Amino acid sequence: MEKLPGRPLGNEWFELSDRERLKVLLQLVRLEARPHAIELPASGSIYYAGDLPSDSPRIALPDSDLCIGPSAALEWWFAERVLLRVNRGPCTCEDPIDVLRNPALKELAWLRAYGRPRFPFERAYREFMDYHFLRPVLRHPDLQPNNIFISNNLDIVGLIDWQHASALPLFLAAGIRNFFQNYDDPASLELRPPPAPDLDDMDVEEKANTLHNFQRRHIHFFYLAFTQRFNEPRFRVMDRATNMLMRRVFSHAGEPWEGNNIPLQADLTLLTKSWHNYSTNPCPIPFPPAKADSIMHVQGIQEEVDLQLKQNLKLLCARARQIKVDGLASLDTDYEREMTDRHWPFDDHDEDE
Repeated sequence: MEKLPGRPLGNEWFELSDRERLKVLLQLVRLEARPHAIELPASGSIYYAGDLPSDSPRIALPDSDLCIGPSAALEWWFAERVLLRVNRGPCTCEDPIDVLRNPALKELAWLRAYGRPRFPFERAYREFMDYHFLRPVLRHPDLQPNNIFISNNLDIVGLIDWQHASALPLFLAAGIRNFFQNYDDPASLELRPPPAPDLDDMDVEEKANTLHNFQRRHIHFFYLAFTQRFNEPRFRVMDRATNMLMRRVFSHAGEPWEGNNIPLQADLTLLTKSWHNYSTNPCPIPFPPAKADSIMHVQGIQEEVDLQLKQNLKLLCARARQIKVDGLASLDTDYEREMTDRHWPFDDHDEDE
């Protein structure tokens, strides 16, 4: 961060105009397309070959001193996971089972018997993937405004926090960024540009909430629209419902470590019901109908709780923004407003400042 020019985007992201946000989003999508186009021989993390222990597995990158080695993604190492004796890669395209391999999995015998490189079940998708199996793609692990540095004219000058980056199979790397997605909003799922809101006759809090909702819809739509235009292979994979479920299974697999196995059980229940979309072999995970209904019922309750928490957080954030606006407006001089805005006690900040 000290060596990069510019400043983090996070502090001003929602203060930008619609046109300014689109300028940044367009650059961001184009930047994402560049590593997406790199041909990689395996999934894992990228190292200088000399930095890995001599006994560490690796796959060399041609014509370079780099290689792909074990995954450095945080989900493989967080908390007690660091003590597990599991294969963390690299995982070749010819052996996609490695992505899932873990001695504790009771499904391992099934995977060894039936797992093999597969083309997408939907034949129409194979051409735009260049007829590759699970092509590895390099993607930033946490792309959000605080990790994006911009210049005074809003040109992106750098991205930080690459330390947990990994090359992943395309279907895992193709999801819309968490910060830019707005899937909980039905209007955002229509994939149409949102109309500008009419703020007349609204009080201050209503205006803040309405404007925040519009901004979220605006960001969601144009992130997808720019991705469709400038990174079409990723957009097509991202747009497949089956891939979304597979990404959810992968991301929720670690949640039982945090005391919550409901999302994973719900994902696996949905997976068994749509197994015919993934394979012609028998599904290895049976759920009796009564058990499946019970899991989905509990999942529905949890989603309601999550929605309530999200709505409460949204209200708190809107109220916090308004408190800052009112506080700055109450000050007498430009200097007081500048210093208070720069050192607002409830903003994120460097602990050393």
